[in-house]
Amino acid sequence: MFLLTGAIILLTLTFVYFIRELVMANQTMELKVAEEKVFTAVSRINNGQGTSSNSWGNSGGYLHVPDIPYYLTFVIYEPGSEEVIATNDPFLPLLGVTNGKVKRYFEKDFFFDGDLDILYYACTHEIAGQPIVVAVVMNMDNNRTADLFSRLPSAVLFMSLPILLISFFVSLIITKKTISPVVKITKAAREMTIQKLDNLLPLTGRGDEIDELSDAFNELFLRIKADFDRERQFSSDVSHELNTPLTVISGQANLLLRWGKDDPVQLEKSLLAIKNESASMHAIIENLLQISRIESGRIKPEIAQVNVSELFTRLSEEFNSLQSDICFNVDCNADIVIDSDWEMLHQILTILVSNSIKFFNASEYAAGEKCNITLHAFNEDQKLIIEECDNGPGISAEALPHIFERFYRADQSHSRTAGGSGLGLAIARTLADSIGATIGARNIEPHGVRVWVEIASQD
Repeated sequence: MFLLTGAIILLTLTFVYFIRELVMANQTMELKVAEEKVFTAVSRINNGQGTSSNSWGNSGGYLHVPDIPYYLTFVIYEPGSEEVIATNDPFLPLLGVTNGKVKRYFEKDFFFDGDLDILYYACTHEIAGQPIVVAVVMNMDNNRTADLFSRLPSAVLFMSLPILLISFFVSLIITKKTISPVVKITKAAREMTIQKLDNLLPLTGRGDEIDELSDAFNELFLRIKADFDRERQFSSDVSHELNTPLTVISGQANLLLRWGKDDPVQLEKSLLAIKNESASMHAIIENLLQISRIESGRIKPEIAQVNVSELFTRLSEEFNSLQSDICFNVDCNADIVIDSDWEMLHQILTILVSNSIKFFNASEYAAGEKCNITLHAFNEDQKLIIEECDNGPGISAEALPHIFERFYRADQSHSRTAGGSGLGLAIARTLADSIGATIGARNIEPHGVRVWVEIASQD
């Protein structure tokens, strides 16, 4: 409110000052032009004669100059003797030279009925080798413009009170209308907790900046809620995954303490179970640590040229040395090269191939069939597409969107039979994100899974 009023007053005073300066400039120009006209008239009348008052061809030194306005007066005198040579107002005092400027002269009680208040311009000239001073005067007592300017500041100050009141009520209405949604948003934000992150902030429906801010906060809260939900699920999954082997280890240890240590067969069986469950726990912890290192940036990709055909050949040789009945089909041109991290790409494909083999062997297709793995790479729209396909049982439509989540298993009943911790594909996605790739999967007909890694080509 005060800023608005102050701005109005400042703007008004600035305008008044500008107009005043414009009027002053006009008055200055008028006095200077009149002074030149008076000197021109003096020069013509003198016509080369002396500057004595008796040489002007007039009585009493009175000179009439018709080219200047009626409200301007002048006086011409010799600076040395201060003798008045000519004037059209005998009451004017001898005014000093103003050195190219316009000056104001005030003398109180100069007249018996008032003060002398004038604006004048005076300049020195020479006529017939004699110096003279020509002073042109404007009477400020009759200057209505100057009187208006003198009264205007008090008028502006008087007007500031209603302006202040009007601006107060206008500001109050505007502020209430503007702040009302902000108050609602603040109230909703204070009531929001971790358990109520889905309570979105209210929108005004006007589509203004406040709605945009509310939308931005709502999106932020939804992302935070999704992160909290993932963390809760992750904590639950970690607890479950670690609790299972711990339960087995604890049970086997109690069994040995009661009677199993005296039975060599049971002793060996229990120790083997403890060893396997410990290895499973170790694998889970190592996988989690690897994901954490990659996501925190402690493991960074080392970009170099990777020959995809050589990478496929190495993968097939590694897996055939472990399980010779796997049939690899490699479809890749020898000249396909991508700038990426060899080890990370190798680990991604190793996870995909081992997953295909593991779930193929755990399915009904393992009987009398061979596990067929197809590795295919091709360029498309300035991207390299690497595909890994198998002839396994495939993935259910409900599970397909979640297979890259941590600890997710499509078939919970066979999860421990098939082996693994449910972190393999999560690690593959984390590695793909680290090298700037995207990873996805879909079922193929008649059965099997196609997983692809899409890498943007480097120019």
